Amino acid sequence: MSPPGVARHMTIGASLEDIELDIAGGALLLGGQATRLRPKTLAVLVALIERQGEIVSQDDLHRLVWGNRHGADAGPKQCIRELRRVLGDGAPLIQTVGRQGYRLCRPVALRGARPKTDALLCVGRAVELRTLRDLAGAARRGRRAIGLIAGEAGAGKTRLTDCFLGALPQSGLQWIARGQAIPHPGAREPYGPLLEALSQLAGGSAGATVRRLLRDHAPSWADQLPGPDHNRDPGAIDPGPSRPDPMLRELSDLLERLTQSLPGILVLEDLHWADPSTLAWLSAWASRRAPARLLVLGTYRFDELDRAGDLDTTVAHLSRMADTSVLTLAGLGEGAVRDYLDSRFPGHRFPSDFAALLAHRTEGHAILIDAAVTRWLAQGAIARPGGAWHLDAPPEDMARAIASGVQGFIDTEVARLDPDERRLLDLASVAGPTFSPLDLSESRAALEETERRFDSLARARRFIEPAGVSHRPDGTVATRYAFRHALHHEALYAAIPAANRQGLHRRIGARLETVHGADAAEIAPALADHFERGADWPRAARYRGMSGLRALGRGAAPEAAAQLRQALDLHARCHDADPSAELRTLLGLGAALIVSDGFTGAELRSVYQRANALAVQSGDAAAVIPVLAGLWNDHVSRADLSRAAELAAALQELAAEAPDHIAMAAHNAVGQTRFFTGDFRACLPRIAAVLAMGPQASDDSAALFGEDPTVVCHQYAAIVCQVLGRDGEADAHVAAGSDRAETLDQPFARAQMLWASAVIARERGDLALTRDRAEALIVLCEAADVPFWLPAGRILCGWARAMGGAGEGAELLDQGIAGNEAMQLGLTMPYGLALKAEIAALRGETAVGFTALRRALRMTRTTGERWYEAELHRLWAALATRSGKPDSARRALDRAVSLATEQGAAAFVARAERQI
Repeated sequence: MSPPGVARHMTIGASLEDIELDIAGGALLLGGQATRLRPKTLAVLVALIERQGEIVSQDDLHRLVWGNRHGADAGPKQCIRELRRVLGDGAPLIQTVGRQGYRLCRPVALRGARPKTDALLCVGRAVELRTLRDLAGAARRGRRAIGLIAGEAGAGKTRLTDCFLGALPQSGLQWIARGQAIPHPGAREPYGPLLEALSQLAGGSAGATVRRLLRDHAPSWADQLPGPDHNRDPGAIDPGPSRPDPMLRELSDLLERLTQSLPGILVLEDLHWADPSTLAWLSAWASRRAPARLLVLGTYRFDELDRAGDLDTTVAHLSRMADTSVLTLAGLGEGAVRDYLDSRFPGHRFPSDFAALLAHRTEGHAILIDAAVTRWLAQGAIARPGGAWHLDAPPEDMARAIASGVQGFIDTEVARLDPDERRLLDLASVAGPTFSPLDLSESRAALEETERRFDSLARARRFIEPAGVSHRPDGTVATRYAFRHALHHEALYAAIPAANRQGLHRRIGARLETVHGADAAEIAPALADHFERGADWPRAARYRGMSGLRALGRGAAPEAAAQLRQALDLHARCHDADPSAELRTLLGLGAALIVSDGFTGAELRSVYQRANALAVQSGDAAAVIPVLAGLWNDHVSRADLSRAAELAAALQELAAEAPDHIAMAAHNAVGQTRFFTGDFRACLPRIAAVLAMGPQASDDSAALFGEDPTVVCHQYAAIVCQVLGRDGEADAHVAAGSDRAETLDQPFARAQMLWASAVIARERGDLALTRDRAEALIVLCEAADVPFWLPAGRILCGWARAMGGAGEGAELLDQGIAGNEAMQLGLTMPYGLALKAEIAALRGETAVGFTALRRALRMTRTTGERWYEAELHRLWAALATRSGKPDSARRALDRAVSLATEQGAAAFVARAERQI
């Protein structure tokens, strides 16, 4: 095979009929010999094949293959030239049509195309199928299309999806991946259905391309996929990957790039059980504007929306998108049932009213119609002894035999099982909606016997169907099965006596734990469910905590907090609780609460107080520092600087005993305490100590502290340098911190740096830049749900607008101050009041300005937050001058110069001296 990028002419004797395209291998086969194509060249050829016989313009090729990226204007021409060099000088395959574009002259055979499947029976859904085909066409043209299929249980949502997919052209010109949300008693696994679908893609025909894109564009997702390279020690204090928040963006980038070369269909089933992170990605995907040749299909029960507020909000959001269609499935009418009977039993001689009776009795439920007919066939009530299908019983009697309603029918079917089948399916229902005999069998002989019995049920279409193959690291394989409908699973599970169900969960959990061994962390949510339902509290607490930490590692802070709270409840039920496991859970919950709620919540305070009691018992600095840092954050945020200083001193003593990624937080706490108390020079050694460790040292610390220590250091260091009059160093810290935040793609980190950069712009008097940065901070906080920094953005934006003459600026600033008060955030309150006083001075509202400054100065005396005290006195002097009080102005200005000089705040000294 020729190496990529090396053109080779068509083999002598090969004709156009000898040309094949191997999409999965990325090669053009000429007379049986393969020539590798560059990914972009392959994508251009696929685009021409998709629109066989049509003229495809350069603009279309550019849009489909390169998206919105710049710098590739000559890309289509270069790829066409490469294809022509590969094909040689024989009969042309690609024709240039004037200045319009290119056209493929002859069909190109595809190697590895999906085998054609029999068309699935799907009657009465012609309108819905046409809509789905239209959405697929829009997706192939680069428009990100979304189809939502809603209906009650048994309405035929999966049948419609399968029918649509089965009727697609079998050319191999698209990939299909499916993920299914499943119910959990605890919080759901973040991105669960998406990870399932991505795992399918990584192991499919396009696996090499997907794995390369994962490495290059979605490393956070690569870290989450099952595999030996991603195992973690479940006993380690590190709760998960270091870059939690990029997952939404990374998956979207990956799918956009993947669909440049090959369109795709992503099916997400049972969205009513989906986790909030999956739904957040769906909303984010629909809101992006870059071209993407992907159709996303989602199914959900509309009667479950009241229990899933996140889904209700997501559906409402998606419904406003241009290329989204919501299909609500009603029951099948008499005409559709007649079509069903005609299709399934060609030439039948059924009574004319049979379809109406069947439709009425089943209320048009597709699952009930299909199951009833299947049973009648098995019983001989529908037969064709003479060659024509007919009924062997009165239609009224047959219809009356159908249990009333879908649930009644399912219950009747369950009652018909023989005892051995019932025990087997009971075990399967406890294992989950999909299951493998590998998880249910204790020996090889038991595995083979269990698989044989499941296979017999699947062949008879009774309750279950094959769903692929399960593999184990030791090489053992077995067929995987799934319940044919959620109602089958639910009915069987609900009918198991409580004590039996509890014992089955415990045994299945233990079996799964043993089989997966060191990889058990990868199925932590499932193990947590089994052990929790099985009342094995220690193992339930362990795996529920592990699930929460994995959720935090995926950037799903609300889901992480829910799981970790549940883990703490489980720890409380244990007679011999593991203090180290409970401490890991508490630290993870603290980090999740910081990201989602900020530093000042009552729950966060109680979490760190409990963690402190456990950490002190351990005597391990690596365990104690995160706890003390959490307590320090609480006290410093509420401007309790005396207690914060005590905690900072304790952290300083421990820093030398801790690894770098934990010691960094201790140095930051000491340095920030010095900063807020006005000792600016004392900050510099702490800043240097953190930065000397390098940003890579903090890669594993965000999930412990809720924030990245390197970003924190650059954030406050930038303001320190600005106050000290070192403008160049301040700008360097802003740039480095912002780059780090963008690399991590953590909204909280980006908010921290936007605030610091807006403060610096304000201190330099740059109204426009302050407003731009503060507005960006507000937009980020509202879009990414980062409430902690929202008031700070409003304060700075309000100041910039008001100083620029906008009347609403003062009101916005007041909203920011009120927001901080609501969060009990006392820190930087004097700064906000100083800006309020400056606006009042501009407006000539001296009484308002004096009131704000009196309150601010009172706070500095009470809390010890003195970093902006010199500026408070300078602003007092300005107001006193306006009010005709020269003596008061002179005393205040002298105090401002003296204090700023004592602190080494060169910028404040210079500003005060200009006012003299």
